[in-house]
Amino acid sequence: MQNPRLLTVVFFHAIFSAFGDIQSSVINYMAVPLRTFFGRSLKQRYGIETDSETFELIYSIIASSFFGGVFIASAIMVICMEKFGRKGTAVYLRSFIGILSSLAMLSAKWLDKPELFLIGHFLAGMVQTLKNVLFIYMAECAPAECRGWALTVIGSGGGLILLLISPLCMPNIWGNEGDWWLIPAICLLLAMCHIFLAGIYFPESPKQLFIGGENKLEAKISINFYHGKNADIAQIFDEFNSEQLVVHRKRVSLSDFWVSKRLRWATTITLLVTFVPAFSFANLKGQYLESMLIKFGLNQSAAMASTIVMTALGTPFSVLAPILVESKGRRPLFIAIALLSSIELALVACAQFIFDNFGSGWMVAGIALIGCSLGQTSINLGIFNMNPMLISEIFPYQSRAKATQLTQFPPMLIIFCLVLAYPSATKNFGSLFLLPLLAFSLLIIFLLFLWLPETKSRPIDEIFRNLADSRTPSLTDYGSIEYGEENKEKNNWKKNERENCLFS
Repeated sequence: MQNPRLLTVVFFHAIFSAFGDIQSSVINYMAVPLRTFFGRSLKQRYGIETDSETFELIYSIIASSFFGGVFIASAIMVICMEKFGRKGTAVYLRSFIGILSSLAMLSAKWLDKPELFLIGHFLAGMVQTLKNVLFIYMAECAPAECRGWALTVIGSGGGLILLLISPLCMPNIWGNEGDWWLIPAICLLLAMCHIFLAGIYFPESPKQLFIGGENKLEAKISINFYHGKNADIAQIFDEFNSEQLVVHRKRVSLSDFWVSKRLRWATTITLLVTFVPAFSFANLKGQYLESMLIKFGLNQSAAMASTIVMTALGTPFSVLAPILVESKGRRPLFIAIALLSSIELALVACAQFIFDNFGSGWMVAGIALIGCSLGQTSINLGIFNMNPMLISEIFPYQSRAKATQLTQFPPMLIIFCLVLAYPSATKNFGSLFLLPLLAFSLLIIFLLFLWLPETKSRPIDEIFRNLADSRTPSLTDYGSIEYGEENKEKNNWKKNERENCLFS
């Protein structure tokens, strides 16, 4: 690491941006006290019994509200990134929403209103989605040789913070109806520290300042901050210019993603990577792990202890991931993550099959825990970091915000439907519910093996120009076409007019 200041910034974001990871896990880690809280309040106010299908539906809606927040954040993300910039969205807006989420959860406890917890969980979905902007922000701040390292450290930080928080969720500590609110209170403190300290001391992304704001002086100051005072400003500006000149205008519309062959190909590859967590068990586990383990035969304490052990076993991979992403590259790491998540699905489906036919027991819970441990390894290695990392490396600056939005919606729609359907679907269909997910996961692994490029330490413009070069005409793939060239080239230009006016 050439600049110790960048190291400090990365570790600061890894720790203090983790409030979103904690908020999204509250409904899982505090499943028993929250179900008790919801059940008591709904029975007193509406006469709904905790063992009724109505209660299960309400609980599923509360759990799924997280993905409602994901949809809203995905819809507004482009506008926010273009209007407020990378820092404004990743630090100010995200942390502010995190503060509101924590306050809503705390108000739910003290006003005895589950509806407020639903709002807090909804806002937590927005917070977690906007973390993608934080990844893009840091990818644009870090030098090319440590882009992957910086993103992976921030992603791993959330997992490590969850490991430290999880023992506090034991029933005899804070995992009870009286004290569960202390976890949202910690999130509130982290979010406040993040918005004030990062807001005051960390500058905007130099690429945002140079390309988006056309402010070379501020960009130079930002480069000196993140790259070090000995950074070669001229060389970095040349790299920024090369990336900027790949696209011939400031903004790219969604329709351009269909017109441009290279953008289509980049979007296809990114969607495949984004579908890995969508079809995995990771999102279902984030909402229902404790409930599933209790159903499979463990009590609350054993389920929470198993979760802590499982998280602890995956911790070394959080430390290993930043090393692997730069030493081995993105491609082998991403394929390994997809393979681990598929094995997790297979083992959880096996446990569900045994439960469906023979009932609960330690063997059922044990098989599920082995699968979930492998899935936890994929999380620690960066299953949720793959999408923002790939977006920050294969899309030019001008198309990055739209690419983030475009690749969020299809996977989030799948995740929303799966999370909403999981309780009733496993009750009615058992392990058959998980088999299509496994089939899609295996198909994605095969396609990634065929198509996923290696992007480690390569300039953005070079990666983009080389995307699917055999699938696009050379005239639209490499180098600018000057208007003073021969008539033959002019005719070819007109045939591909819209793409050529966009890309070099």
